[in-house]
Amino acid sequence: MLVSMVMAVHNGEKFLKEALDHALAQTYSNLELIIVNDGSTDRTKQILDETKDQRVKVIHLEQNGGAANALNLGIKEANGQWIAIQDADDNSYPTRIEEQVKYIQEHPQLVGVGTLVKCISGDAHIPDDVYEGWTNSRNYHIARKDIRKIAFSGCPLTHSSVMFSKSVFWEVRGYDPSYEIAYDYDLWLKLLEKGELEKVPKVLLDYRIHQSSLSHKNGYATIHEIQVAASKAIFRAKFQEKQRPPKVIVVGEQKSCEHFIQNIIPLSGLKVKSVLDKNSSKLNSAIRKISSKKVDAIIVLDNDNTRNIIRILGTNYLKNNKHYYVLFNTLE
Repeated sequence: MLVSMVMAVHNGEKFLKEALDHALAQTYSNLELIIVNDGSTDRTKQILDETKDQRVKVIHLEQNGGAANALNLGIKEANGQWIAIQDADDNSYPTRIEEQVKYIQEHPQLVGVGTLVKCISGDAHIPDDVYEGWTNSRNYHIARKDIRKIAFSGCPLTHSSVMFSKSVFWEVRGYDPSYEIAYDYDLWLKLLEKGELEKVPKVLLDYRIHQSSLSHKNGYATIHEIQVAASKAIFRAKFQEKQRPPKVIVVGEQKSCEHFIQNIIPLSGLKVKSVLDKNSSKLNSAIRKISSKKVDAIIVLDNDNTRNIIRILGTNYLKNNKHYYVLFNTLE
């Protein structure tokens, strides 16, 4: 089958040539590479225009419109029925596409497949043990059941490692350009509503860590977008079930709950019935409301102080990602 590798790049001159060389060195032959230059002002255009490989199609945008928008444009031009994402500063190993195609053919129920990754240096010196920790974290969840289990409490896939079905991508309306950072996380949640995601259990990508990357530079914005995407996914799941705005109870640290109520809930469509502090004696009442279907879900804003609450919910026969959802949260 034809596979379309799609890359969005904005001012990526430093690592672009290296990423291109790795993408074009794939052992899988039925491949095209579509690159969207998202309004770059550095040497990106020159580097792309010097690329003479017939498998490459370049789209130059005059103004920067964001990665999600650029990727959507690139995928619209794709001829393949499967899309492999290739970020402009990461390096795909030569057998990456070959291995993923084989895995998809062996597991036809999948709507997407990632790989294990190795974290490497970007533009700042970071100790080796930090890279090792990041690598282990990104490779911890591989099987579909594990990816589903942690989907609401952290991003389960490395964007640049993923290949997904183009038809399902458009069925869920592609990347949402309203996200500047978590557009990939939002897509994984939407794809999981249509099928299964897994990872090829091999390291097939060098993932470059930048100290100045958006997710590291603005942690507050990252948490905000992740929580918005997760809350919208909860809304979709429960609305489909109930055919009305879902009613939820929010549990967590006071400041985390205040932020969630003020900034996330208005964007989600969810209706908050009550808010409980992590030490609240009303947790049993909340559990009874779930059991009696007076409330549709409990949302736990995760941190070290809420782990006991998660344990209690589990021992009361409530199911994760059905009766309660544990959302990624580092706000105190």
